[in-house]
Amino acid sequence: MNEKTILILGGDNRSLYLGEYLEKQHFHVCYYAFNQADCYESLTDAVNDADFIILPLPLTRDRLTLNAVLFDGTVSLADIYACAVSGKMFLGGRMPKSFCEELDARGAVWCDYFELDELAIYNAVPTAEGVLQILIEELPITIHGMNCAVAGYGKVGKILAQTLKSLGANVTIFARKQKDFADAFAKKIIPKSFTSLSDELHTFDTLINTVPYRVLGAKELDNLNPECVLVEIASAPFGIDFQAAKERAFTVIKAGSLPGKVAPKSAGEIIGRSILPIIRARGSAD
Repeated sequence: MNEKTILILGGDNRSLYLGEYLEKQHFHVCYYAFNQADCYESLTDAVNDADFIILPLPLTRDRLTLNAVLFDGTVSLADIYACAVSGKMFLGGRMPKSFCEELDARGAVWCDYFELDELAIYNAVPTAEGVLQILIEELPITIHGMNCAVAGYGKVGKILAQTLKSLGANVTIFARKQKDFADAFAKKIIPKSFTSLSDELHTFDTLINTVPYRVLGAKELDNLNPECVLVEIASAPFGIDFQAAKERAFTVIKAGSLPGKVAPKSAGEIIGRSILPIIRARGSAD
């Protein structure tokens, strides 16, 4: 595997730490779309020389250009897929369907690593730590004894609820599945149905949403303590009705992409650990 070359194409500090991680796994790593001296000057040359091209998470923020916050220039998505050739493998996070279709049309191979279960599980830890940082900074009380609600009990919701519980918080989770109610109950976390958000009054100090679709609308917000701090960590289209929350003067904190913000080195290594089996399997098959 020593002869395999990986191109880190754009991104933020996570991408640089990802490159360091992959170098330790004995890959040759090169870079493009960063303001550093050892980068390729030509996108075409960079892609042609690489066996694997790793794109950032998210791939793009405007659906037109590469997410490359550490680069003074601009790289269009069209320029990237124009370099794709049959058999070349691209790995990126939250890649638009149109971009993937362009890669397909050229016979390239791709993987959206944001969809990998292992990435979500690994990322749940720095996400939970990022939420703790927000709560410590935003609320005038200790987490110990804080009345916390977590909307959603998936991979992130479970780790977050357990982390808050371990620090002495009073934790309530909102879920839909009976197995989630049982799991929470076994861990001495209060389980409630999402329907209770609109049917009951709640006096939480904070509510953290992990669900990427609307669960907190006007009716649900009217049942919350008006001093409750709302933290949104889900991706678009989000779970909180931001306009309704603003009209009711709630404090709302949009806290997406927490792993990259609070622990970029760990987040980069997490991406590396998640995609390494794919790279090795593909490399062995070549």
